Amino acid sequence: MNKADWRAVGITAVLLALSFPPFPGGFLVPFALAYFIHFMVHRPAAGTFRVGYLKGVLLGALTLFWIGNNTVPGAVVTILINALHYGLIWWMFRRLYDRFKTFALVSLPILWVALEQLRHYSDIRFNWLNLAYTQTYYLPFVQFIEWTGYLGLSFLLLVLAVLLYQVMFEHKRKLPLMAAIGMLVLLPLGYGELRLNQLEKRLYPAIRVGIVQPNVDPYRKWDVVFQDSAFAMLKAMTLDMAARKPQLIIWPETATPFFLRYEQGYLQQVFTLVDSLNAYLITGTPDYRFLPSSQTYRTYNAAFFFSPGSRLLQHYYKMALVPAAESMPFKRLLPFLRKIDVGGGDYDPGTEFQVFWMELPTRQGRYQQHRFLAQEAAPTAPRRVGVSTIICYESIFPHLVRRFVLQGARLLTVITNDGWFGKTSGPYQHAQYAVFRAIENRVSVARSANTGISRLIDPTGRVQQQLGLNRKGNLLGYLPIQQTPTFYTRHGDWFGCLNLVLALLILGGGLIARKAVENRSAGGANEGE
Repeated sequence: MNKADWRAVGITAVLLALSFPPFPGGFLVPFALAYFIHFMVHRPAAGTFRVGYLKGVLLGALTLFWIGNNTVPGAVVTILINALHYGLIWWMFRRLYDRFKTFALVSLPILWVALEQLRHYSDIRFNWLNLAYTQTYYLPFVQFIEWTGYLGLSFLLLVLAVLLYQVMFEHKRKLPLMAAIGMLVLLPLGYGELRLNQLEKRLYPAIRVGIVQPNVDPYRKWDVVFQDSAFAMLKAMTLDMAARKPQLIIWPETATPFFLRYEQGYLQQVFTLVDSLNAYLITGTPDYRFLPSSQTYRTYNAAFFFSPGSRLLQHYYKMALVPAAESMPFKRLLPFLRKIDVGGGDYDPGTEFQVFWMELPTRQGRYQQHRFLAQEAAPTAPRRVGVSTIICYESIFPHLVRRFVLQGARLLTVITNDGWFGKTSGPYQHAQYAVFRAIENRVSVARSANTGISRLIDPTGRVQQQLGLNRKGNLLGYLPIQQTPTFYTRHGDWFGCLNLVLALLILGGGLIARKAVENRSAGGANEGE
């Protein structure tokens, strides 16, 4: 690694870091990647993986440092594993470029998206820094992800980067290339403006949602002495909304810092609360089950759903657990890994995409200057509305979230406890990513965070109301219920899978071409002899 390597790594990592929330610098992405393409194709081929990997490490340190607020070992492991994406992508790109320059440039967006698709899976899945997430502040530009999912946006950014590289550094065919760049920016913007205008002209049924943000210290809340106070605070804040008649109330992740199912005193208080308010309630809570077949206990990060007039306790168990922080990767295959402590928990994953059903009257509502307002007319007859709960980390995985909507959910709730990350960029990143889940599926999202940022997000991705970081309070407002699933909801990550297939063909073709060249070289050498 020489000074030029470190300079390129530093400049690119800083520009990309400024593109992720809370910074609105998403427009920098194509320029940063164009610069890095230019650097990578003009440096010696040796060490390409190392340079790409170090760029990923530095980017991770600048954007994921907040994980260390909870677990320093977990932060180090996450950053080092996440950086493999960048090392591998630039190594593959350079190997192709050395033999087929134009083909390598065409292939870069495909290879990048294919790797992002693969990052959805395995026990170490972590796609927090998916390239598309740099664009969450640009609502008109991103509306097309209802067709492709967010991977389509990553692909577009890479195509723009390749074209910019050719304009800025190759000095060839500038005019048609600049025209192509303009078209690739204006077409999504035009579609987005038309789509937003179309969606905001409609009349929607709406329900009144209340969110509780208790702003409790995540470390203090698990103190047994504080549990009564924590629960009393939740009740009091919920009762403060009673006069405004919420129909659905949402408490954050692990809002009840005890096993609620087995604490009959607290459990009965919740049943009484929802009966008195005549409202549904979702709360996060830990839960456990005893399995007689194996004589073992399994612990879950759970959400409980309460219905007025019912004593049926419905639950959802979080499926995508945070690697190391909530579950040690590959512990099912290698049980001894459970004994390794990096400052996290030992939860088991759920397996069911749960939809909770509500029977409630709705009001009609429409948009006025981008704000959704319910009409004062009398509510309509009760309608059946499905609601699902996404717990914390799961909200960054669109391929999981869409399954709830596919099962019938027309309102999504995100419950989280971002208090572990303090006053860092982490809570802002996490809150912004929920905007994409609303757009991809065209559903409203109600986000309840223990210490913030809580939000009411409509199906266009607009934040209708928000309660900021480290504030105690309630949010209460109407959210529209959009009934028609999107193309992405119905067909999932078709775009990512397509790029994965194309990437395999590209890499396979590259190996075949390389072998053919080697055979010809060997044949020529034999003839010379």
